[in-house]
Amino acid sequence: MEKLYEIYTGEDEDSFEVGKLLFEENGWQLYLTLDELGRDDSLLLIRKSAVMRLLDQSDYLAEIQRRRDLLVQKGLADPFKLEDKVSLIKSVESFMDLLPGQVVYFGLEGEDYQQWGYIDQISGGRVSFAAYPSGKYQPFAGEVAVSQLRRLAAFSGEWLLDNPKLRDTEDTTVDGLCEVHLKEDPASFAVGQLLCADDDFSLYLTLDELGRDDSLLLVKKTAVDRVIDQSEYLQDISRCRRQLKEKGLADPFEVQGKAANIKQMQDFWQLVAGQVVSFVMKDEEEAEYGILKSKEGDALSLEQYPSGKYETFAGQINLAEVGRLEAFGGELTLENGNC
Repeated sequence: MEKLYEIYTGEDEDSFEVGKLLFEENGWQLYLTLDELGRDDSLLLIRKSAVMRLLDQSDYLAEIQRRRDLLVQKGLADPFKLEDKVSLIKSVESFMDLLPGQVVYFGLEGEDYQQWGYIDQISGGRVSFAAYPSGKYQPFAGEVAVSQLRRLAAFSGEWLLDNPKLRDTEDTTVDGLCEVHLKEDPASFAVGQLLCADDDFSLYLTLDELGRDDSLLLVKKTAVDRVIDQSEYLQDISRCRRQLKEKGLADPFEVQGKAANIKQMQDFWQLVAGQVVSFVMKDEEEAEYGILKSKEGDALSLEQYPSGKYETFAGQINLAEVGRLEAFGGELTLENGNC
C-alpha cells in the first residue's frame, strides 16, 4: 500500500494537502498530491523547510486510501496520466525540465500567497513566465529565480486545461450552461445545466471546476440570488468540457446517463431513493449527509450510514425547509460506497 501523508505548510490545523513523497533532494521534496476523492492531482515541489508537519496516520487518510482503492478498481485514479510523468522524474532537474510550456501554481519565499503562471523557459537558474489569456486566473508574467521559489505545483488537470496552447479564443459558446448564484454567498456559484423545474425547485446537472459532470443539484428557487447564462467563465468551462469529452474524461461517475432519464421532478426522486445525499436546510450553511430512504409528499426520511468524513443524519425533514439537496457526483458516489 502506498504511504500517504497529510502535508501541513501553515499554522491552520484544518488546512493541509494529501500526497505521497516521491523523493528528497538538496532541501527539496517532491510529492504526488491527491484531490479530495483520492485521484492523482498534481506534482508538488516544495522546500523541506516549508513543510511544518507530516502526518501519516489519521481517519481522513484512511478514508482517502479507501476511496483511492475504489477509484483504482474503476480505472479513475489517474485521469491525466500523472504516473507517466512520475516515471520520467529522477531528480529536481528532470522535474524542472518538464515545466516549460506548462501552467503552474507557485509561491515565493517570504510570501504567504500563491499565483499562477505559464512557464516559457527555465535557464540560468531563472524561471521566465509569459503572459497568457486565462478565463479563470490572473496569471503572473515576469521572471523569478529558482532560489526564490518556496513551492511549485504542476500538471493538475485544471492547469493542463488552462494551457494557452489548448485555447480557442474565437469560440465563445457556453453549451447551455449557467452560473447559479445562491443568496447565502452570491459571489460563489455552481455551474450547471437546467434539467427540469417545478413551482418551488430547479434541478441542475452540475459541473466541477474542470468541466466534468459532477452531481444532480436540487435548488429551492427562493434561495437563488441570480442565474447567469453568459460569462467568460462559462465560455472557458465549456471549452474545458469539450476537451474532456474528446478525451473520454467528461463523465467519470456516469451522471449523464442518470440525467438523461429525468424529464420531471418525480423521475429525480425515484432515482435518488436509497442513495447518499447531502442537503442544506433553509437559512443554514452546513451540509448534512444521509441515505434518502423515502419521500412521501414533502416528508423526506433519511437514515445514517458509516462515513469516514462526515457525521451522518437520521430522521425526517420537510422538503419545504430545504434550501438545496445534492445527489450522485464523485463525492457522494464514493460516500455511497460506505453503505
